[in-house]
Order: sequence, then structure tokens, then C-alpha cells
Amino acid sequence: MTFAPSLSLPRFLSVEPLARKLAEFRAAMAQRREYLALLDELQNMSNRDWDDIGLSRLNAHEIARQTVYGR
Repeated sequence: MTFAPSLSLPRFLSVEPLARKLAEFRAAMAQRREYLALLDELQNMSNRDWDDIGLSRLNAHEIARQTVYGR
């Protein structure tokens, strides 16, 4: 027979910091997926498309990073 009081966490241990870190990790992973999707879309553009917008294909990583992360 299991005793519920013996399975509870001590008062000084909290699940909140772990839940907060998990939420931060999930948000970072969602942002990473957004970055990779945008980068894939940029890399699939033709050279003519790049010429039309006046940018170089070499800037694809920087454009995706600035768009998604704002840095």
C-alpha cells in the first residue's frame, strides 16, 4: 500500500522552476522551427527572385536570424 504523504515533495522543492524552464525550452524550439522554415523558404528562392528583391543569397542566414530572433 502506498502512503501519499510519503511521496510528496518537501516544501523547499518546487516544480515551478522546472515548469518555467520547460516552457522556455518549448518556446525556443518553436522559434528554432520558425527560423528553419524561413531559412528553407529563402534557400528555395531562385537567383532571379533574389535579384528582384535586391539581396544576395549569401544573406539568407542573416535575414532569417534577424526576422525570427530580432538580432
